Amino acid sequence: MSTLPLFYRSVVPLDRHAHRAWRLAQPQSLAFACGSHLVPALVDELGAACRHLPVVFLPESAGPVAVFLVGAAPEQCGLVDEAGAWTARYLPAYLRRFPFILGEGEGVEPMICIDAESDLLLPDAAAGPGLPLFAEDGGATPLLQERIRLVSDYAEAARRTAAFGRLLRDLGVLRPLTVRLQHPATGEGHTLHGVLGVDEAALAGLPEAAFAQLRGAGFLAAVYAHLISLQAISDFLLPTAAARADATEPPGGAVPAHPASTDTRTDDAA
Repeated sequence: MSTLPLFYRSVVPLDRHAHRAWRLAQPQSLAFACGSHLVPALVDELGAACRHLPVVFLPESAGPVAVFLVGAAPEQCGLVDEAGAWTARYLPAYLRRFPFILGEGEGVEPMICIDAESDLLLPDAAAGPGLPLFAEDGGATPLLQERIRLVSDYAEAARRTAAFGRLLRDLGVLRPLTVRLQHPATGEGHTLHGVLGVDEAALAGLPEAAFAQLRGAGFLAAVYAHLISLQAISDFLLPTAAARADATEPPGGAVPAHPASTDTRTDDAA
């Protein structure tokens, strides 16, 4: 099983000599994201994204991981059209960063890396229209400088996001969710198990010291953004819901899982 991050196939350090002629394809297709209904989320972007993309948490051993729900069917993104364009109003930072990434390891300096097998990277001008990564003198172009800043900022935000998930777990405010979905094209129903969400009752019942800890860490706004985002599940499926509404049960939504039937395996949610 691959240990590479989602969507990445061959991560190598960016080298001004080996990759001097490489270019970033224009326009940048998001077709690479078509194979997943979940995309990693950053705590810093929950406020901007909460009215457009639902946010849930995956239970992982190192701590709950925040993800955007971007599709109604497993392993199918519903927000990339046939031309590879993103159709939602908010584009997650994880997708904006691709195909660049920060390489980190014990005892080595962090380095900017690329997915060498990405279709977004072209080995030369003859491979298709694109913008150069390096100038003639070997220096980074403004485009590459902007991507380097994005990669560095993403790595910092990812560390804050990991701390956010651990704190929610330690405070005991997460509960299993069952998310009911309908595929927007076929109307086929899907139920997403194994994800977590903040329990509003548990949040309201936190002791003052625990609530102050959440507020002091700067995560309180992100918690409320997550709760708002759960309402976006219905909006996310609105075209299907309007066409196929059931008289007795909404076609989409998030509800607490019944304790007797809760399944929190990560592989069910991914």
